Amino acid sequence: MRRRIALLLAAAVAVGALVAGVVHLTGPKAAGLPAVGRVIPAAQRPPGPGISGTTLAGAHLDIAAWRGGPVVVNFWGSWCAPCRAEAPVLARVARDTRRLGVHFAGIDIREGPAAGLAFDRNYRIPYPSFSDPDSLLGARFGPFAPVATPSTYVLDARGRIAWAYFGRTYYTQLELAVVQVARP
Repeated sequence: MRRRIALLLAAAVAVGALVAGVVHLTGPKAAGLPAVGRVIPAAQRPPGPGISGTTLAGAHLDIAAWRGGPVVVNFWGSWCAPCRAEAPVLARVARDTRRLGVHFAGIDIREGPAAGLAFDRNYRIPYPSFSDPDSLLGARFGPFAPVATPSTYVLDARGRIAWAYFGRTYYTQLELAVVQVARP
């Protein structure tokens, strides 16, 4: 019984922290993102961080090489149930928006590369993912850092954060945001 109460209390604290984080990021005096789940007007877009490192396949990748087109960055882990549910959506949006010059990169957090590679193969992920077991790439987002897993960002052609969503995304939601950001 005590264990159950402790688990319920921990869950309530986690939900409260998530809600507080979203409120902090979206509140009228927030230092964080001006909007979460909506495309941010170009004049209000904060700069995105430099993201580079080693992919799960062992290659070096610097997403700055993709400037000139939108970049979708998704934070995930194979241990995360919403990430597993969202993986086919991300793969489909990546394939469907490739013609618009959109690039995708995943960031596999809090686990070793072997688990991430198995996840990529299982879900046939068509884009590279970074291995980030210590969540250092998320920290580069500073006050705009992910507050949940999964978290997805769309960076515009200039590398600015144009859209962010904390939690599982759905096809119509993500595809609409990517297409809006891809428009000149």
